[in-house]
Amino acid sequence: MDSIRNMVDSDIPDVDGILMAAHLVQASYATILTRNFHLTPDSWWVLEQDGITTGVVGATDFGPFAHIGLMAIHPSRQSGGTGSKLLQYALDQLDQRGFESITLYSTDAGLAFYPRHGFRWQGISTEWKLRKRKPHSRHYKISKTTDLDRIIAVDRSVFGGNRLALLAALEAEAPGRILVAEDTAGTIQGFLVAQPKVLGPYMALSKQAAADLLDAALDLDYDGETRVALPDAHADAESLMAEAGFVPIRTSRYFIRGKAPAQQRQLMYGQAAYSLG
Repeated sequence: MDSIRNMVDSDIPDVDGILMAAHLVQASYATILTRNFHLTPDSWWVLEQDGITTGVVGATDFGPFAHIGLMAIHPSRQSGGTGSKLLQYALDQLDQRGFESITLYSTDAGLAFYPRHGFRWQGISTEWKLRKRKPHSRHYKISKTTDLDRIIAVDRSVFGGNRLALLAALEAEAPGRILVAEDTAGTIQGFLVAQPKVLGPYMALSKQAAADLLDAALDLDYDGETRVALPDAHADAESLMAEAGFVPIRTSRYFIRGKAPAQQRQLMYGQAAYSLG
């Protein structure tokens, strides 16, 4: 007997196991799963089959649009349309809440799956990792900040949604790692959240500001290889990464359902995570 219900905190260990099995990894998703779930707890659902939790799908509410992330079905149950059933349930719930745009990232495996549910492929996002840092001369003033309201005022017009709750969660997880670039008048030209494993959210009004932020971020310590996931079709960001000593390592596909969010993707240089847009 299949059933779908809202996810709760006690589901996290089982859901973590599903994600690890589905993505063939040994590293736990528990930290990012817990954070993402708590951002929009009423937009996460689990699939149960015969009383056993076998699937999960969640979405983050950014106001004008929602972003689906961390969807998975346990490999032993990936048949009989279980993935379609779970995704369609989530989409129906989000539609009822009035979202005009729903976005997500997927591997190539989703190229045929997501269009069956109304998504259209918009572009390819590339993930890069630092191979050898190259020297850079900064133009803008770079400093650390905890003034999230000031950042949000700039970010909202670029990202097209409200990331205040996300930024607050990232600051709580790793304090003192939000950098801003300012011109001589003190006007913000961009910001970068240097998460311990990935650079993002990361936006800038110019390539120079993006390069200065990146150089400052590379002064910090990281847990493993320094990585950044670029938005789709972003020539400035790709050339910046190459110039800074990064190399591409993998790609993901960006899908949209409904109208495209009102974003300035040409000013976005790094994502918080594929699961967060």
